Amino acid sequence: MSSVVRVRGLPFETTEAELITFFSGLPVTSAIITHDMAGRPSGEGFVTFADVESAKGALGYTKQNLGRRYVEVFESTPEEMTSKASLGHAAAAAQETDSVLRLRGLPYDVTIPQVTEFFEGYGVTDGSVTLGITADGKFAGKPSGEAWVQFPSMDLATGALHAKNNQSIGGRYVELFP
Repeated sequence: MSSVVRVRGLPFETTEAELITFFSGLPVTSAIITHDMAGRPSGEGFVTFADVESAKGALGYTKQNLGRRYVEVFESTPEEMTSKASLGHAAAAAQETDSVLRLRGLPYDVTIPQVTEFFEGYGVTDGSVTLGITADGKFAGKPSGEAWVQFPSMDLATGALHAKNNQSIGGRYVELFP
């Protein structure tokens, strides 16, 4: 076991400071709240303790209330924490770029070249397509049916949004979002 735990079931308005306070009596060195692909709090967080024994002690906080919700505490690793934190930061960075569209409803076996072909004439290359992967649960590591596409300009992204929204890839209609 490492000195990191994952906390699930957090109220969405929970701050890192509140998460640290929740584990009062244990030597917390840091806490982060993760975010979903839309940049909203995911209801999960990670807490790093000064040592493995403190992290083991934190597992005893499972089913205690934080605010109005009970939370669950699980063993975790620094790698899982970094991976989940990066997911939210990548999504936030993509949202700050006006020429990115999010696709939802893709076939689970879609390939990057298929997405590139779907946007033929809009300046999309294989390198500007990112396919979504499910982060946790029973389907962790599997395609999520979502993708993010970076267009060379806002005008091309807007044109693609209007022309390609609800069109089909592989027999499934795909929704586009700015």
